[in-house]
Amino acid sequence: MAPGALLMEAQKEYEKESQKADDYLREIKDQNLLPEAVAKCIEAAGYEHSTELQKSLLRAASFGKCFLDSYSPSDFVTMCHDLRVLNAINDYLIGIPLTIVQYKQLTVPVLVDRLVLRRLYPLAVKICEHLKIPEFQGVSRILAHWACYKVQQKEKSDEEVAQAINQKLGDTAGISYSEIASKACDCGRTELAIKLLEYEPKSEDQVPLLLKMKRSNLALGKAIESGDTDLVYTVVSYMKHEFNRGDFFMTLQNHPVALSLYRQFCKHQEPETLKDLYNQDDNHQELGNFHVRLSYYTEKTVEGRVAELQNAVDEYNKAKNDLAAKVTEDQIKLLRIQRSLQEKLDKPYLDYSLHETIYNLILDGMQKKAEQLYKEFRIPDKRYWWLKISALAEKEDWEELENFSKSKKSPIGYLPYVEICMKHRNRFEAKKYMARVSPEQRVKALLLIGELDQAAEAAIEHKNENEMNMVLAKCSAVTDSSAADKIERAKATLLKK
Repeated sequence: MAPGALLMEAQKEYEKESQKADDYLREIKDQNLLPEAVAKCIEAAGYEHSTELQKSLLRAASFGKCFLDSYSPSDFVTMCHDLRVLNAINDYLIGIPLTIVQYKQLTVPVLVDRLVLRRLYPLAVKICEHLKIPEFQGVSRILAHWACYKVQQKEKSDEEVAQAINQKLGDTAGISYSEIASKACDCGRTELAIKLLEYEPKSEDQVPLLLKMKRSNLALGKAIESGDTDLVYTVVSYMKHEFNRGDFFMTLQNHPVALSLYRQFCKHQEPETLKDLYNQDDNHQELGNFHVRLSYYTEKTVEGRVAELQNAVDEYNKAKNDLAAKVTEDQIKLLRIQRSLQEKLDKPYLDYSLHETIYNLILDGMQKKAEQLYKEFRIPDKRYWWLKISALAEKEDWEELENFSKSKKSPIGYLPYVEICMKHRNRFEAKKYMARVSPEQRVKALLLIGELDQAAEAAIEHKNENEMNMVLAKCSAVTDSSAADKIERAKATLLKK
C-alpha cells in the first residue's frame, strides 16, 4: 500500500482502461503523496536490472507526474540517461555489470576511461554524446586514444593509417596530432609521424618532435613558415650543436630567413662566427662592415682600431667599393692625427668627428693645423667658413674674425658674420660687416642689429612686400611708430599701382 506501489497499480489499471486507476490515484492524492510516489518509482527503476521492469516503473512515474501541478522533469530525464548507459554496459558483449550505486560512485569519466582501456571506442563515444559531455573531456579524448592505438597497427601502411586518422579526427577540437605523432615515433614509425604532423596546425608542436626525429631541415622549414623567430632560433641552435660547421653553414644557405636571423644573433653574441659566415660567402662588403664595427666596439687602443680599419679597407677594395674604402682610409688618417693632437695638447681629441676636430683646433688657436686638415680632407669651402667663424666668435677673437673676412671673398656671404656676432651679443662687431652684406640680405641684417628705420627704408627701396612685412613684425606700436608709418604708406602706394 506504499504510494509508489499504488501509483504503479494505477498505471496498470489505466492501461486496461479500468475505473480502478482513478480510485488508486485519488487515494494517493488525498494523502498528498503523489510527488513521493513519482520519486519512488523513478528511484526504483534505477535498482532494477530488468529492462521491462525499468520501463514499467518509468511509465508509472510518467503517468503520475501528469497529475502534478508543477514538476521538474530533471530527475526523470537523468534516470533515463543513466539507465541507457547502464543497460549498454550490462550487455553480455560488453560485460561491465554495474548497479546504479556503483555507477554513481565510479563517475562517468572513470567509466569512459575503462571503456577506452578495453578499446570499446564506439560505445565510449556514444555515451559521451548521449550525456553531452564537453568534447575536450569526452569525444576528443577518446578519439586521441583511438588514434594512438591505431598507429600501433603495423599491418597497415603509413599512408593508410594517416588518412584513416585524419578522416576520423578531422579538425575536432582538443585533438593534438603532435601527441599522436609522438606515439607513432615511439613505435618506430617515423614516416607515419611526419605524415601526421602535416595535420598539426601549431608549428610550436610540430618542430620539437621533428627535431626529436632528427628531421632538422623539415623542422627549420616549419619554423620559418610559422613566422615565429624564437622557434627559428631554437632549430638553428639545435642544428649548430648537431651538425659540423660546414654542413651547418650550407644548410643555412638554403634558408635565407634563418641565415638572416642567425647573422643578427651572431652580430651581438658571436662576432667571430659572423666573420666565418661572410668568409664562406666571399661577402667582402659585409666583411668590411664587420671590421669597422669591430674597430669601434671591441678595440680599445688606437693601434688596434687602425689595424681593424685597415682590414676593412682591404675588404672594401676586394668588393670594389671605392667610396667605402676611401672613407675608411680617411678615418684611419683622422685617427692618427687625433692621437698626435691628444698627445701634444694633452686634451681629448680621439673620436671627434672631422667637423669637431677642426672646430676645437680653431678654439685652441691652431689655425694652421685647422687649415691643413681643411685642405687635406677637401672640406667644402662653405662648411669650413661656417666652422671657422663660429669657432672664432665663440672664443671672441673678433680681430681674427675680421681678418678672416678680408682674406678672400666669403663663399657664404656676410650675413652669417652679422648673425654670429649678434648671437654672441656683439652689435659693434656686427655693424662692421653691414656694408658688405648683399642687397637682398640687407633688410634681414639691419633687423638683426635692430636698425628698424634703415630696414624700413631698404625694404621700401626694394619695393618688396615680404621685406616690409618682416619690418612691420619687428616694429613696436610705441617706440617704432615712424618706421611703421613709412612701411604702411609704402604698402598703400604699392597697392594703388
